[in-house]
Amino acid sequence: MSNIPPKKTTSSGPDAVPSGRPRITPRSKLVTESRALAQRQKIDREREKRLENPGLKERQPASRQPVLKAGSQAMTARRALEGYIEDQIGGNRSKKTIEWHQTALGLFTTYLDEQEQITLVTEIDAMHITGWFAYLRKTEGAHGKIRSERTIQTYARSVRAFCHWLVRRRLIIFNPFNEVIFPKVGKPLIKILDEEEFEKLLWACAPPNEKSPLAERAAIRNRAILWVLYDTGIRVSELCGLCLEHVDRKQGVLTVWGKGSKERRIALGQNC
Repeated sequence: MSNIPPKKTTSSGPDAVPSGRPRITPRSKLVTESRALAQRQKIDREREKRLENPGLKERQPASRQPVLKAGSQAMTARRALEGYIEDQIGGNRSKKTIEWHQTALGLFTTYLDEQEQITLVTEIDAMHITGWFAYLRKTEGAHGKIRSERTIQTYARSVRAFCHWLVRRRLIIFNPFNEVIFPKVGKPLIKILDEEEFEKLLWACAPPNEKSPLAERAAIRNRAILWVLYDTGIRVSELCGLCLEHVDRKQGVLTVWGKGSKERRIALGQNC
């Protein structure tokens, strides 16, 4: 006979418990029911309190309110501007960006001082910013011309960044620029030179009535500048920073540094 182990028998009565599951004892069942009853009673008491006091709100944790930095009440706009520019320099911003912030914010602080008689940053509100926009549209710029909407929009970006910085440094609590409608500017159509206009520019590169070797080299240089601008579309500032080691004649590629000191590689056209 083969040695076959006997099968285990399981009870099939009403008190049978499936294998692997914990058995519920009368004591554990009583504890569970007691906890559920206590929870229901707590909910009922809170509901009765709300019915008796309709104006009573649920208790919520108090949110952390921003606090002004010590001495911010006496911080002048010009001193804050100096700190903002120093922060931009420390953040390794480009020279052009820093100069633009100095120009825009210098005009803004001058307007606050002379037109609104405001010197402290805590006194600046949205009406002063919108009033400055209107003032820029009515007054002439450094070149004796009315400023374009694109220039005003760029100035507005500088003031908006300055206000964000004031809040971040806890010099003011509320950002007044949040209540200002940002100036909108339409997208202008790019003006393109036709072949005849470009040909006139090339002829104008040669100095009139001069045929010396120096004048010849100047004419060649000026035509090369025009052809590079025409064929590649690089910025004038990128062209001014171009050196001989940035030109790869074999590969026909220029290496330029644009906004934010970002390096770019530009393919030269057939005319270069």
